[in-house]
Amino acid sequence: MNEIATPPQAYKEVDRDTSISQDLATFMPCRYSPEPMPISEDMVSGFRVLGPALLQFYRAQNTLYQKSVNGEAPEWIAKYLDNGKPQEIVRLGRAKAFRGTLPPIIRPDVLISGGQFVLCELDSVPGGFGLTARLADCYIRNGRSIVGDISIEEGFLKAVHGKNPDQSSSLVIVVSDESRDYLDEMIWLADKLCRQGHSVHVAHPRDLSYTEDRASLMTGTTKISADIIYRFMELFDYQQISKWDLLVYLAKAKRIGLVPPPKPHLEEKLWFALFHHPALVSHWQRHLSSETIDYLRGVIPETWIMDPTPLPPHATIPGMEVDGTPLQCWSELRELSQKQRQLVIKPSGFSPDAWGSRGVVVGHDVNRQDWSNKIDDALATFPTTTSIIQRYAAPDRVELAASSVSGSGIELIAGRARITPYYFVINGEAVLSRILVTHCSLEKKKIHGMSDAVMTVCGV
Repeated sequence: MNEIATPPQAYKEVDRDTSISQDLATFMPCRYSPEPMPISEDMVSGFRVLGPALLQFYRAQNTLYQKSVNGEAPEWIAKYLDNGKPQEIVRLGRAKAFRGTLPPIIRPDVLISGGQFVLCELDSVPGGFGLTARLADCYIRNGRSIVGDISIEEGFLKAVHGKNPDQSSSLVIVVSDESRDYLDEMIWLADKLCRQGHSVHVAHPRDLSYTEDRASLMTGTTKISADIIYRFMELFDYQQISKWDLLVYLAKAKRIGLVPPPKPHLEEKLWFALFHHPALVSHWQRHLSSETIDYLRGVIPETWIMDPTPLPPHATIPGMEVDGTPLQCWSELRELSQKQRQLVIKPSGFSPDAWGSRGVVVGHDVNRQDWSNKIDDALATFPTTTSIIQRYAAPDRVELAASSVSGSGIELIAGRARITPYYFVINGEAVLSRILVTHCSLEKKKIHGMSDAVMTVCGV
């Protein structure tokens, strides 16, 4: 069903069309493809199923956390999700003003393994949607057909403002120093929306000024009211964000809109482990449809929380086996052979190492000593930093036309792709927008936006 279609004839005429390559070369931070990556209609249908399933999952996550906090579900759930966070951030995430709110953008990181979707991460404060919008704009202007039921520009406005964006209200995308790598793409997106008549601006946190009633931004000689602030800021970095307390005060008082809501418990990767946890089956059955549960079981890899708490002698780690033998403690993983280390360790959240593949270690991609050291580090830093371990899914081989490393031409290269669809939550529904593709060479086990990666979007 979910096979990537790569018709060889799609690339035979690439070299004749130099205009799109020249256009892409002006803004791409890495290598580019002169064509969108073609995928099948069945795969597009699969992405339309994935978004609503993940929105249901977010709602069930939010409910489970609140139940745990209120004593209606096991307290260890909230404890895991709050580990390593200052109390002021925990209290902020529990504030009444944000209780029912969810992220307006959903972006899973999807691998295609054996022709099937496998989720490696789920991001509620995603980067890259500005670059994706610019890529889509370039391909469309050059006559290419790309996937998406709504544009990034329209979807972003509707998800943040509501179904019908009010052109009189001002949206400010606030980009912190930690997220500065995404500044250029946010500026491009804001400029395009401004040309369409919307009041959208990009600012550094220190550019905002505050009173008891509002936040403001100077644009040239004009002061505008910042009605909605899009938080392109990581919560772990809150102490470095200028006037954070004033921003939070106005948001909790509902005098400004703050999106995504500052709910750190929804930004943890360990939700994949909680989904597979045998003690939580009844919760998921109550809050997810049977179809959604079956679907998510097929796309979320087995995941465990690396909690070093000793187990009693008769207990084992549920589902964690090596060659059919159940494990009783994480230290048993140290001596695994390279073939047995088809596992990935990564920090769960609230850490500068929890995004951009910074803290990710693929077991069979490192030597035994480095693998052992990673296990020791993950256990030693718990609970300040909570790490998870996942089954590794090998991405399928994909060929893609791309600019050469030297930039002198186009070549067909073999590699593996990470596919990241963007969904905008509009009127309670997850609407599929553009789909970003990051393509890396075959020897790379971690796929991310490195300089020699190739980035494009999905086309039909």
